[in-house]
Amino acid sequence: MQSQGFEETHAAYISDPRKLIGQVRRLGDAGPAYEVVAVDEQGKVVIEVIHSGGRAAFPVEEVLEDPMAETFP
Repeated sequence: MQSQGFEETHAAYISDPRKLIGQVRRLGDAGPAYEVVAVDEQGKVVIEVIHSGGRAAFPVEEVLEDPMAETFP
């Protein structure tokens, strides 16, 4: 019987979400690119969608699950 090994299913832990500010990521694998612009008073990460300029706040864990953007408009 062969072991299936270790599979990571949770995002990495980050002690200070402010370290994410300035990162450019994508909403999911093929979604629009966004920049992390701030951390709000509730500890959520504030993002700005690059194409539309829209802003939203998400839990740190959700942002860490999004891939870094390789390219973007």
